[in-house]
Amino acid sequence: MDEPVSRSFDAPDNRGGRQRASVVHISRIAGDEWALLRELRLRSLADSPDAFGSRLEEAQAFSHADWQAAARASAAGERRAWFIAWHDPGDQRLPVGLVQARRRSPADALLFSMWVAPEARRSGVGRLLVDAVDAWGATWGAKRIVLWVLSANDGAHRFYERLGFRSRDDGPDAQSGAAYGALAMERPVRKVSD
Repeated sequence: MDEPVSRSFDAPDNRGGRQRASVVHISRIAGDEWALLRELRLRSLADSPDAFGSRLEEAQAFSHADWQAAARASAAGERRAWFIAWHDPGDQRLPVGLVQARRRSPADALLFSMWVAPEARRSGVGRLLVDAVDAWGATWGAKRIVLWVLSANDGAHRFYERLGFRSRDDGPDAQSGAAYGALAMERPVRKVSD
């Protein structure tokens, strides 16, 4: 998936209502966007410290060279990708989410580090990020998407269930997740329509 995906959605306003339709663009990170990757990853870890397997302090310790290498490795090819969600209300372009995808042979796309900014939650951004992983996996023949959700994160578990993911109680993915207090979830790769 190298072409940006755009969708309209009604964004939440500060009063709990909805405001006019906005556009969200999903794009694969570019090799020179390492500072953006760092900013969003640190923001996600600060916002939701109990939702991820890594810690803010660990990510803060990465050097600029580490972030540059991560962005370059994720910018092209079939091994891994970071996707960024951009909210474009018309007057400015703001990053509001990210997700990482990795290839696991023979045909699994692993979904990691999904995060949506608080101001963009419940607006369709998460679904678009999962769609980006679907589309990326389809380019190289992925058959299923696998992810792990921490057991205590009921909201994320329900979100993924609404998108068709099912928990796995057995097998190596379930076993590896259990070691970290996480549930393995999977679903077949879907064809994403434009």
